[in-house]
Amino acid sequence: MASTLHLPRPRSAASSVKSGRSNRSFRSISPTSSIGNRDENDALRPYIDAISQMFIRTREKGYNFSAVSECIEEEIMLKKHEPTQIFSWLLSNQNTVHYITLLGFFYFQGIGVPIDARKGFSLFLTAAKMDFYVAQDLVADCYGFGLGTTKNEDLSFTWYQKASQNGSIDGQFGLGYCYEAGIGTIKNMSKSCQLYKKSAKKENRSAMFMLAQCYEQGTGTPKDLEQAIYWYRKAKECGNSDADAPLAELLEKTKNGL
Repeated sequence: MASTLHLPRPRSAASSVKSGRSNRSFRSISPTSSIGNRDENDALRPYIDAISQMFIRTREKGYNFSAVSECIEEEIMLKKHEPTQIFSWLLSNQNTVHYITLLGFFYFQGIGVPIDARKGFSLFLTAAKMDFYVAQDLVADCYGFGLGTTKNEDLSFTWYQKASQNGSIDGQFGLGYCYEAGIGTIKNMSKSCQLYKKSAKKENRSAMFMLAQCYEQGTGTPKDLEQAIYWYRKAKECGNSDADAPLAELLEKTKNGL
C-alpha cells in the first residue's frame, strides 16, 4: 500500500465501535418485557423492517459502525420508541437473517442493551453462515479488526470474498482493500482497483475515495487526475469527509497547471 494512502473513515477500527456505552444503566430485559401483546408485536414489524432496510442501505454505502448506529438511534428517537423496546422485539423474533443481523448490531453497538461485541459477532456469524451478504461483510470486518473475536486476516479475506460473491457492495470494497493491503492474500492493485470501481459505481462512498486515490497515484490503473477529482468529489458529496483535503489539493494543483 502506498505510503500516502489513508484508510477511509468507514473502515477505521477506532471509529467502528462506540465507547463509553457499557456503563449505561438498562432496566432488566426479557424477550417480552417491552412487547405487551401480539397486536403490538405485529404493529412494530413494519417499522423494524424499515430500520432493517436502512441498516442494510447505510452499510452498503460504506458507513462505519458508529455512523450506522447514529442513523438507527435517530430514527428510533424520531418515532418516539425506546431502544430497549426495539431490542426486545428483535430478541423475540430471531426468525430471519435480517432480524438476527440487526440484533447482533444492537448488541455490538449497545443499542437498548449493554455492549456485548462477542454476542454481536456470534449473531453476525450465524446469519453469515445462512448466506446473508450483509452479515458476511460484518463478519469480515470483525475478523479484520479483531472486533468481538480474535483477529484473523485469512478469515477476513474469505468472508469478504463470500460477501462480494453474494452481491455485497461494501463487501466488494472490503475485498478490494484486502488486495491492496495484502490482507489474507497477495497484493494485487489491479484487482483492488477493479473492485473499488465496481463498488464505487454502486454508491459506496469508501470505494469512491479509494478509487480516487488509485487514479491520483496511478496504482492499479493509469494515472488520471480528472477521474481522481471526479471520484473525490463524488465521495465528498456522499458524505465522506476524508475526500475534502485531497480534493481541494488536486483542484488547486490543476488550477495552477501543476
